[in-house]
Amino acid sequence: MLAITHLAVSLLLIQLLSLDRNDSFVALMFGVVIDVDHLFGLNSYAKANGIASIFDFDSLMNADGQWKSLLHNPVSVMIVGPISVASRIAIPLIFWGVHISMDWLEDSLLGLLSAPELILVVCASGAVLWMRYSFFRSLNSNASFRRYIASEWRVLRRSAPEQRSMST
Repeated sequence: MLAITHLAVSLLLIQLLSLDRNDSFVALMFGVVIDVDHLFGLNSYAKANGIASIFDFDSLMNADGQWKSLLHNPVSVMIVGPISVASRIAIPLIFWGVHISMDWLEDSLLGLLSAPELILVVCASGAVLWMRYSFFRSLNSNASFRRYIASEWRVLRRSAPEQRSMST
């Protein structure tokens, strides 16, 4: 599945589980960021198919898993499982399992860039938006959707300078 699909579903699960900031970070690492392994697998894909195949979108999309690494294999439960046990939280295992299940569903049933995947992205994103807006309305008696968006925008703008100061 596309990274945006993994992100939307992971954000929905974070909202449903009411995870705090630290647990949300772990959830996003195992639900979305594990797709970084495609960059490592891309090297072996280029060796098998030639460097020009990296720029051929159709070839990449029909790679039969050649550019996926160990993290996209069910055997990696031997890596993720001990991490979950050592950290005493099931979040890595849950979000990795959802990620792998979504990829399996795409490979086995749906196909790449399918209409059901688009529907999943839209529904998951809409559900996250609805849940956050409902929470905002429960805190503010005169809440409107416009005020909710303005509030979210202020939070994003306030956190941006903090992130810049951390990097310097």
